[in-house]
Amino acid sequence: MSDRLNGEERSGGFPLLTVLALMAGIFAVGSEELVVSPLLVGMADSFRTSVALMALSVTVYGVATAIGALIFAPLGDRMSRRVSLTIGMTMFVLGTVLCALAPSPALLFTGRALAGLATGAFVPTAYAFVGDQIPYRHRGRAMGIIVSSWSLSLVLGVPMGSFVGGWVGWRWTFGLLAILGALVTVVLVRAGGSGTAADPAAGNTGATPDGEAAAEPSDRGWVRDAARAFLAPRVPTYVLATFLNMLGFYGMYTFLGSALQYRFGTGSSMTGIMILLYGLGFATSFLTGRWADEWGKERVLVVLLAGLVPALALIPQATRWTPLLVVCLFLWGAMQSLVVTLLSTLLSECSQQHRGAILAFYSLATNLGVAIGAAVFGSLFSAYGFDALGWVCAAITLMAFALTGWAHRGRDERTAGHPTAGAPDPGAAVDQARGAKVVAHED
Repeated sequence: MSDRLNGEERSGGFPLLTVLALMAGIFAVGSEELVVSPLLVGMADSFRTSVALMALSVTVYGVATAIGALIFAPLGDRMSRRVSLTIGMTMFVLGTVLCALAPSPALLFTGRALAGLATGAFVPTAYAFVGDQIPYRHRGRAMGIIVSSWSLSLVLGVPMGSFVGGWVGWRWTFGLLAILGALVTVVLVRAGGSGTAADPAAGNTGATPDGEAAAEPSDRGWVRDAARAFLAPRVPTYVLATFLNMLGFYGMYTFLGSALQYRFGTGSSMTGIMILLYGLGFATSFLTGRWADEWGKERVLVVLLAGLVPALALIPQATRWTPLLVVCLFLWGAMQSLVVTLLSTLLSECSQQHRGAILAFYSLATNLGVAIGAAVFGSLFSAYGFDALGWVCAAITLMAFALTGWAHRGRDERTAGHPTAGAPDPGAAVDQARGAKVVAHED
């Protein structure tokens, strides 16, 4: 596989084929992560076991994703990003095929673990690929398209997977995702390789946002740098808030499909329709993110978490009345989408120097929330039902609300005492100047 840019990328044109491949790849891994919820009952029936046990497949996937990000994602700094992406997607296809063909829960969990490792390798590398290899003037557009894949996973992937699982069985859902992953792998191979991270032809000068030369990776300083990143102002608070939010979210979402199937029947298409409504709400962050910029990210985050608390407690009650359930699921998706966006954005703004390490902690907190939520709440769901689960998840989200409210209040007090504390980040001007230089060079 070549390490040269193809003609379209070399000329500064928009690399549509590569971006669409990355978008399809994240759509596939995102759908596989989320689609298990409406398939749990069918999977449990196939293996003649409980929904709680099958929910552990979500835990396995989440833990493996966190491990994959920590182990495999850094390899992209030492080899072609496109090679790393291709290897990651190949692992995903193998793991998903194993899930589709698994004759026992043990082999299903093995397939989920392999697919999770692949997701941990693929997603961070895809984001890094955009930052390293996409020309500066196309970078925002490319990242917007790729990130939108997560919303598409909710809006299209999960409902389609639910419908397929209801019509021909849950194994076909994994089979279709494996086929999509195989197509992505072929496109990545045929599109040719991009330069390495330091390739100036790709529009990357090797400088940091501060205008300094990027340092080579150092194994000896990793622990110290990670500690400094985690101890940066507000980082521990927002990382913990991320964990609590995802714990409450996945505690509910993992068993939402099962609760809906118990409500509407295992053969009903209503489960997929209801989850589609949640996905449509999740997609509204394309519009609501602009409002958060205008009203203040921290303030909006606090308000949204406050709104999620009663929403999580109400959703189990709403399953008894379909019109109310429609409203609750849409609003839940809209609020959760913007909360995730704001937490990741606020963490990325905590420190320019340690931005990568901080976002690694964000990813770790997210996947731990996924893993623990599915593992711990399975027994609660089986023993006490969806109503009890709603109250517990609401209480967990209340703690996230308290943390972010405390952080927001503390920052307001510091800003009042130190007027310069709220000044614009000087790194933004450097980024703009650097971007103008790159664009001028390309033109």
